[in-house]
Amino acid sequence: MNWWQFGLLGAGGGLSVELLAVFRGCAQWQAARRTPTGRRRAKPPALRQFVDLSAHACLAVVRASIGATTALLFGASGQISGAYAAVALGVCAPAVLATLGAVPQVAQFVAGSAPAPVGGGTAPGEAPLEATGHGGGQ
Repeated sequence: MNWWQFGLLGAGGGLSVELLAVFRGCAQWQAARRTPTGRRRAKPPALRQFVDLSAHACLAVVRASIGATTALLFGASGQISGAYAAVALGVCAPAVLATLGAVPQVAQFVAGSAPAPVGGGTAPGEAPLEATGHGGGQ
């Protein structure tokens, strides 16, 4: 897949979350328009009491942007490889980013300080260890 396809699919995933929220509000509105016996109420409530279109429009743009960016970054770096993964990452992008932000190494990196090396590597500015020969030199 190309990088732009990851972004497009991630945006679709983020957008689908907001579309489901609008659907849920419409379903609640539909139920509120009926009496317990199923008849239509004489004065049914307005749709705007259940669906805030301006808020949903704003959130749709934000969710699509976050989903696209996250899927694009994961796809371009080889962390994901398929369409399903890109859409799923777009759906859960805010949760994934919040979880990544809670990882100490990521938080240190974002804050500007380099995390300590893992697994015996060398810190920036230090010389790496060298092998001393066939037998290990000991």
